[in-house]
Amino acid sequence: MAGGDPAASGEPRCPQVYLVSDGTGITAETLARSLFTQFPALAPDWHRLPFVQSPGRLSSAFARIEQGPQPALVVATLADGQLRAQLENCPVPVIDVLGEHLGRLEAILGAQAEAMPGRAHGRGDAERYDRRIDALNYTLAHDDGLASTDLAVADVVLLGASRSGKTPTSLYLAMHYGLFAANYPLVPEDLDHGGTPHMPQPLRGLEGRMVGLTIHPQRLAQIREARRPGSRYASLEQCRSETRAIATFLEVWEIPQLDVTERSVEEISTRVRDLLDPPAR
Repeated sequence: MAGGDPAASGEPRCPQVYLVSDGTGITAETLARSLFTQFPALAPDWHRLPFVQSPGRLSSAFARIEQGPQPALVVATLADGQLRAQLENCPVPVIDVLGEHLGRLEAILGAQAEAMPGRAHGRGDAERYDRRIDALNYTLAHDDGLASTDLAVADVVLLGASRSGKTPTSLYLAMHYGLFAANYPLVPEDLDHGGTPHMPQPLRGLEGRMVGLTIHPQRLAQIREARRPGSRYASLEQCRSETRAIATFLEVWEIPQLDVTERSVEEISTRVRDLLDPPAR
């Protein structure tokens, strides 16, 4: 850690967090926000300073930080060794994410890091990037059953009630993992087909790639009420009926279930990947 320490003079811990990066700053922000979840009493102000790729720009960033509200700290992801050395001149404490780990990793691997700025969220791996874009296009085209003729291409098909998180989870899986994720609406005819849940034709043959998202009816009613206040769609009775019927469908067809009631999109996506058979890419 570089720079001075406001704690030494008894000042409160920093409410200003500057995310200094030679790329988009996504890595720095993700790490910093994860760290601050462990300090729930603090509510820092976030300042993104992306694409800092020269000594001049880093000096300008230092000037801005010094003139801003104090106390503050910097979370930096800078690949260039010269820029990382310049962090010693920062007027506030610095968490140098790459500097604290690259040297050790070089020693472990017996290889020299290339110090390429912006590589973590750039197009360094063109094949992986292109797959993510293709997956995103596929997911958008197969949202809520918009297309069902080529579901066999899907890596995963999410099933569940309307507003149970199928769409955001599908998009997250596509954007972050390059998975071809579709979601399919279960209509009343599927849930009660002569007293027996009916497997829709487009879903047949997808065993091992379907995951059911379940949700408590009270939470589902709350979400729907915000979207369509006072509607039958949002009524607790309707939500109870749908969630009960969907649970029966998933049990009859032995489809893995995931309760999403208290889970974030990130956690849901990770657990969906764990449920897939064979494992997701």
